[in-house]
This record gives sequence, structure tokens and C-alpha cells, in this order.
Amino acid sequence: MQRLAYATLIACLSAGLLLAQGVDIRTVDINSETPDGALLTEAGMAEDPAAKIPPLEKMVAEHPDSPYRGFALFQLQQAYLKQQNNEKVVEIGKKLLEIAPNDLEVHHNVNQALVQLARWDELYPELTATRPIAEKVVAAPKPADEEEDAWKYQVEYATGVTQWLEWATNTALSQQTDPQAQITWMERLEKDYPESQYVQGFEMKRVMAYQQLGDQANAMVWAKKAVDAGERNPALLYQLAEEAYGKEDREQAKKYAEQMLEALEADPPPAGLSPEEIAKWTAYANFVIGRVWVSQNNANGYRTGRSHLLKSVDVLKAEGGPRYHLLAYFLGVCYVQLDIQGDNIKQATFWMKEAARTDGPFKAQAADALKKIGG
Repeated sequence: MQRLAYATLIACLSAGLLLAQGVDIRTVDINSETPDGALLTEAGMAEDPAAKIPPLEKMVAEHPDSPYRGFALFQLQQAYLKQQNNEKVVEIGKKLLEIAPNDLEVHHNVNQALVQLARWDELYPELTATRPIAEKVVAAPKPADEEEDAWKYQVEYATGVTQWLEWATNTALSQQTDPQAQITWMERLEKDYPESQYVQGFEMKRVMAYQQLGDQANAMVWAKKAVDAGERNPALLYQLAEEAYGKEDREQAKKYAEQMLEALEADPPPAGLSPEEIAKWTAYANFVIGRVWVSQNNANGYRTGRSHLLKSVDVLKAEGGPRYHLLAYFLGVCYVQLDIQGDNIKQATFWMKEAARTDGPFKAQAADALKKIGG
């Protein structure tokens, strides 16, 4: 009988605690005179992974009931790790986990290989299976018969694994191109690591993912959460403002538009926006605020609303389309309602003509208004 101990340094150092959790797959007494033992002896004498693998594979294939099977599989996984053969690391690792289901190192080897292979569907169940094992090692007190240095190493190793699991979950998320898969991995990361640094900004990522899916309802739900979390993207705020206005929540629409102006007028201005873009979003914000004021249907509302609407004329006139139609009609209403002894009729006529000649919901009303004011 001879004892072969050629496991890696990590395996040797971590053996104590890992062995307490299950089958010994790292150090065994081998009888080199038996067929299976002879194959292990041959592998143990080889220095190169390429030379170790054939006798180990042969031993596993020809001696499925060998008491050395777990040891042989572990040595195989280590050899394939050195060769960076991730397919085999996973294949052998899954066989190992049937023998030693709570072995942290084997789990970690499989997980790392799955990341390298980008086999994301397989990865998450493995991550969730590994985490409680690692956390148990981290939380366990020092066994009475354990050497101090070995125990410290085990805790450090397990701590590193727990950190890696969080990183791997985020890495999987970052590699997804399908929006539904992105949402799924965001939900996983938030559920498993709610305090993670990686969950920052998930609100906007969800908005974009739901928009890609065509799920506008959920996109708006997360857009509101993004704004509540401090997001000041003017396009997002404008979308929320128009949604609130459409639901007749005028004060909320005004609030979103005012947040737009606050962000756009900041010093320095928002990064990534050109002067033209700043001018556009500023006009859009005033367009919303002006309509909110006009909806109050009183002199102050018309006066204040007109002031905001006039600030959006240049941009919306150049743009044309439905926004310009609405702008023209609301300005026409303001000038009509604020007219005193005909002093605003010229402006009222101009804007009602603009509303009547452009397509939009107030085309007919504008035409009727023109008849009444003699335009």
C-alpha cells in the first residue's frame, strides 16, 4: 500500500472543512497493486495534465464502482482546469457533485467554467446551490481539531466565493441581449443581493428592456421608479409628463416638466446633450407646463400658460406635427380669453389659423373659433 497525495495546494488547504461535509475526494490510501489503483498510481506519477488524463479517464470508465472514483474524478477536474477545458470541467464536476454534493471547490470550479462557456441557463441553478454552502463555511466557528492557518484559509476562500457569486450573477446579466432575459437576471440579482452595488440604476435598465418588449405599461411603472430614484433624463421625464397629462393628473404632469427644466438649466448642463437637444427638451417642458396652466381656465392660468407656450414656439414650429398643432390651438385660446377690446384678436386669429390648417384633435374647434372672431 502506498499513499498518494498529489492534490492541488488549494485542495489540501481546504480539505479539513470540506471533508467534514461529505466524502473524501482529495486524499485516499491507494493500493497500487489493484487495477484501479495502478491507474491512479500512473496518473499520480505524471507531471503534465495531458499525461494524467488518460489513465484517470480509463480508471473512471473501467472501474465505475471503485472506492477511488471520487478521488479520480477530482484529479480529472483539476487536470482539465489546468488545460482550461471548461466543457470537461463542467462534465466531470457534475459527476463529482453526485458523490460530494456539498463540496465548495467543485461547485466553484463548475460555476467558473459555466461563465467561461456562457451557459447562462445552467449557471443560475448552480449559483444558488453554491451560495448556502459557501455561507455555511464562512459562518462556521473554528473546529477544535483544525489548524488555525488552514481554518483561516477555508474562511477566506469561502468569502471569496460568495463575492464571486454576486459578481457572476451580474456578469450573466451584462451578457444578455434578449430584453426578457435581462429582466429575469435583474430580478435574480435584486432578490439574491438586494444591497449589491450592481443593482444601482436598474430602474432605467428595466425601462429600456420593457420598451424593447413593447410593454409600455411596465416601462412607465419603472420610469416613475427611476425618477423617484433620482433619474433626470429629459426624454423620460417628458414621457411621464405627457402620460400624466393624458390621465388628467395635471399637477403631476407639471411636476415632471418642472424637473425637466431644473435638470436642463443646471450648471453645468446635462452631460451628453447638445445645445440643440437642450433647446428641444426645454421647449417640450414649457409646452407641458403651459398647457397645464391653460387648463385652469382662469385669467392667471391663460396668462402664465401663454408665457410658457411662447417659449416653445421656435422649436415646435420648426418641428411641425401634432405638438405644433396643440401649441397653436392653446395659444389661440389664450389670446382669445385674454382679449380686451380687440387688442389680442390679431394674435388669436393667427394661432387659430395655424391650428385649423394643421392636423390634430382641435382642427374643427379652431375653425369654429375663427368664424366667431371673424378670422
